[in-house]
Amino acid sequence: MVLRRKTVVLSLLVLLLIVIAVVNHNLGREIAGDNSLTFVKDEVSWEPDVPEPEGDLALDSEDTGNIEIEEGVETSAAGLATSSFFIQSRLDRNKNRSFYIETLNGIVSDPNIDSGVKEMAQAEMLSLIKKSETESIIENLIKAKGFKDALVIMGEDSVNVIVDSEKLTQAQVAQIKDIVTREADVETDKIKIMEKQ
Repeated sequence: MVLRRKTVVLSLLVLLLIVIAVVNHNLGREIAGDNSLTFVKDEVSWEPDVPEPEGDLALDSEDTGNIEIEEGVETSAAGLATSSFFIQSRLDRNKNRSFYIETLNGIVSDPNIDSGVKEMAQAEMLSLIKKSETESIIENLIKAKGFKDALVIMGEDSVNVIVDSEKLTQAQVAQIKDIVTREADVETDKIKIMEKQ
């Protein structure tokens, strides 16, 4: 009976890990599928065709008269959309991770679960907490290099970095890869850098 319970618990853990992996994969595909992302790979970048708006945009105000705003409105609207992308992506990442940690915490605190399973759950919780801390450190270091914003998503053996930038230079790509390899301890070929415009 005890062996059967252990088997059921381990099966549930494996199923839970598979569900989390699928959610993580789908989140990565959603981020990668966003048309306004530009993938950076050495010297080649992909940029979507976006039609230019026709005519000038203007803002009327009684106090200041006619103030023509051409790029200002577009820039602030694009900046707001980009900013909300980073905020929403961080919220989604943290929400998924919190749910997973809460589930693992439930396993650890359940007195009926085998100690070996509890140790595995504790180790996984510590790994997730370390990933969260590392992602935050990398994001802050990238922003310290002058980028407006950055989002880092660590997988098992790879790191995805999305940077708020119109066009990354090779020097900037090298800076980002240096930060990620130093903080996340991954090889440069396991780092994917994308531009969010």
